[in-house]
Amino acid sequence: MTMITTMTTEPCQTEQLLALLHLSSPALPIGAFSYSSGLESAIELGWIKDEADLKEWLEQVLQGMAWLDLPVLLRLSAAREQGDQEKQLYWSDYLRASRETYELLFEDEQQAVALIRLLKGQHLDVSSLPPNPAFMAVYSLAAEHWGLSARWAALGWLWGWLENQLSVASKTLPLGQTAAQRLLLALKPQLVEMLAIAAELDDSQLGLSLLGQVQASCLHETQYSRLFRS
Repeated sequence: MTMITTMTTEPCQTEQLLALLHLSSPALPIGAFSYSSGLESAIELGWIKDEADLKEWLEQVLQGMAWLDLPVLLRLSAAREQGDQEKQLYWSDYLRASRETYELLFEDEQQAVALIRLLKGQHLDVSSLPPNPAFMAVYSLAAEHWGLSARWAALGWLWGWLENQLSVASKTLPLGQTAAQRLLLALKPQLVEMLAIAAELDDSQLGLSLLGQVQASCLHETQYSRLFRS
């Protein structure tokens, strides 16, 4: 039997693809798998009971990301490319200030710390980061380090987030692997759509509060038994 081992992708593209897979993994390098972003609480409260409820919840949270996390990431990447420290600080602080609960801010801070630790382990100079950076500020530095465009970095982050949310749901709902894969396939086009929306927004349009997620996150702080840190 003949085995085909030829790589048709250019070496630099291959390295960037592997970097993107590494950076967007829920398991590595930042331990995103330990956070649920309020989803665990929503399930515990009975707001999400089945696949249809979960799909609706994920679609709404993705909408929020299109008006906040993604456009801020694009702006941070542009500011980094331009060497504009003032804008990096502004958008990093803007994103931190937009975290509406203790747990959502904690999740952002801890993932930023974990990613900084990884980058330092790669002997990367992180001195250009703002003080107490938002996770997206650190993520934009990692993307630049590995030669990833802002668009690819954003899509990778979205995919990793969605995969992690479905992993959370699979551990807390009677949701089988087939249903999880069905949701991944159904929501993939929305990832591209949300990025397209984010790219068109001007500064005055940024910010979207998801009251259900905020309430779930607040209630999660005092949830008696839980698997996830947020």
